[in-house]
Amino acid sequence: MIWNISNDLQELTKLSEGLSAFGENANLPPSLIFEVTLALEEIVTNIVSYGYDDDRKHLISVRLEHQDNAFVITVEDDAKAFNPLSIPTPDLDASLSDRPIGGLGIHLVRRLMDNVTYQREQGRNILVMTKKYE
Repeated sequence: MIWNISNDLQELTKLSEGLSAFGENANLPPSLIFEVTLALEEIVTNIVSYGYDDDRKHLISVRLEHQDNAFVITVEDDAKAFNPLSIPTPDLDASLSDRPIGGLGIHLVRRLMDNVTYQREQGRNILVMTKKYE
């Protein structure tokens, strides 16, 4: 299943509804769909909020596949080059005033997904997230 959405936060509703319908049709546990949706919303929110320096419409492609008892979610965009995996893990024990701003969303994605990879190809960011299930 592939969704092409614009760089507008309102498009997150389309993704969320699509994932819910996909999960129901495939008879998947709601907790699994919740975790995938949360991770995907975090990634797309970051792309839309920080990835573009202009006000033009851009397309973000989200592909969802089943592979050997796993969801493979591929997010591809033409935003600024940014490897979210280069963000260091935040020090969750530090006081809020001592923590740098940012990084918690990516930390959440890393915790929710079993594997996350990033590459930049032909001017596009490609993030692949894998979530295993039984």
